[in-house]
Amino acid sequence: MQLFLQQAVNGLMLGGMFTLMSIGLSLMFGVMRVANFAYGALYMLGGYAAFWASNLLGVPNSIAIVVAFAAAFLMGVVMEQVGFSRFRGNEEATLIFGLGVALIARGGAVLAWGSQTRFIPVSFDTFRFGGMVLPASRFWAAVASLLIVGLVYLVVNRTRWGRIIRAVADNPERAALAGFNTKFQYLLTAGLATGLAGVAAVMLVPVFSLSPAVDDSALYTAMTVVILGGLGSIPGCVVGGFLLGIITAFSYGYLPSPIAPAVPLLLLIVTLALKPEGLFGSKDRVV
Repeated sequence: MQLFLQQAVNGLMLGGMFTLMSIGLSLMFGVMRVANFAYGALYMLGGYAAFWASNLLGVPNSIAIVVAFAAAFLMGVVMEQVGFSRFRGNEEATLIFGLGVALIARGGAVLAWGSQTRFIPVSFDTFRFGGMVLPASRFWAAVASLLIVGLVYLVVNRTRWGRIIRAVADNPERAALAGFNTKFQYLLTAGLATGLAGVAAVMLVPVFSLSPAVDDSALYTAMTVVILGGLGSIPGCVVGGFLLGIITAFSYGYLPSPIAPAVPLLLLIVTLALKPEGLFGSKDRVV
């Protein structure tokens, strides 16, 4: 029972972090209808921006989060301006562009900073509750992740700008006729989505570390969560993140190590076979 409760708590903490890792990708799916295969690379580069700000400039982690958001935001805007806006409607070109950016980003990171694993210094304190051990870094990362996801949901669903981007996502031609600058809205959405990837990197680097190879794991995790929850659905992203986190924690807690990594993949395959639109997805879903 003790192991069960510990893994359940670990799964909830992982779920919160997985949700933050994937919320930006879900936003891009929902508003821009873009499968950004460079999302993991932007996550990685945002993490490096925060790492060097923390280590070279000595800024606190709270400022490093702003640096990571700004760096990833700018990269997202550039990608939208240079590539996604030109290839909108051409899925093959969009996928190839994203993959190309991801390969260049990873190769550039290896050349610039090497392939070694890096960490952002955090507290190694632990919380103990009823015999369970909760690492402080994971606990606060999970709490902060959920707060950020909640803020994104409120912005998208309760603000004027949120209504504008949902109108653009629903029908860009009609939104343009209504006087909205759809190009500018796409730029803002791309920047926000990739900026969130940078924020996620800062939150999760103390837990998952940082290296050029982390882009693949971040992309696969985000893709899995978004597909499980439903493309473009923020509530689905939350449910998918917690579902993946709990299943991952119990898989590694109870199954042999060679089998455990395959369980989340099996969950994804079953979801695609039984409910390909995801748990909360639909053909006309708009965040």
